[in-house]
Amino acid sequence: MVSILEKAQLIKSESDRIGQFLKGLPSEAWSVKSACEAWEVRDVVAHLTGGVDRFAPNITRGAGGDGSAPDGAPPAGVGDMDARLKANAQVAIDFRESLGDDLVKTFNENCARLNEVLAELGEGDNDKPCYHPAGTISVGTYLNLRLTELIVHEWDCRSRLEPSPALSAESLPSILEMFPEFVVGRLFDPGVNIGAPTRFRFELTGAGAESYDIVAGGGQKAVMELASDKRPDAIIGCDTQTFVLIVYGRITIEDQISDGRAFVSKDTTGVIKQSVSYTHLTLPTILLV
Repeated sequence: MVSILEKAQLIKSESDRIGQFLKGLPSEAWSVKSACEAWEVRDVVAHLTGGVDRFAPNITRGAGGDGSAPDGAPPAGVGDMDARLKANAQVAIDFRESLGDDLVKTFNENCARLNEVLAELGEGDNDKPCYHPAGTISVGTYLNLRLTELIVHEWDCRSRLEPSPALSAESLPSILEMFPEFVVGRLFDPGVNIGAPTRFRFELTGAGAESYDIVAGGGQKAVMELASDKRPDAIIGCDTQTFVLIVYGRITIEDQISDGRAFVSKDTTGVIKQSVSYTHLTLPTILLV
């Protein structure tokens, strides 16, 4: 597990690196459609910029012992997630329009402000509960979520501007650490259309690699756990970047198998193509506050 201090430093370094990337973008790149269906590149950056206004207060309150909903907000986990994502998609566009030519400047300023908040955290804050609209999460998970938003949304932009973009290898372990707690079963559930509980084993390679099982189907919410001696129904091999992008619906497992980036060494289910590539979110798939 990555420490709070390491996560805070990593958020700073990744934010600084992305800020430099944004400064170098030509004017025509900003209106290019990103890998997020509802957003252009400039809208993705606005989303990352405005996210600080939601992350920072919730982290501060949680570290101070208050994980309740802020005034005027619904209780954690209550509400329609898809409706919230659609609304948030427009929020980012409206925010970007309000910033005009100050988008990059505001991105860097807001990231610096978040860095100041994170610098006040200690290791004892890691497990303290914080409010999030999707459900109560720990301070440590909030930091992992920020890293995930930075790295996956960076890919959303670069994938439309560069031939072979890569997720930051340094942040992949924190992204994977968050998946069992926040993503699998909430944003990614490959068993929605499977009648019986099914164990999908992902044998990963590369940065942060482990073997993970995702147990899904049978009308139960999917769960993710480290692989054990339990017999899997299907085994899929790929690198960690491919796994992350599959989980977030940016790529499909069918395409990755065809391109030789993923393989199936066992499948007693016969449903991998219909199930593992499934994600029910087609708008920006990382939930924001």
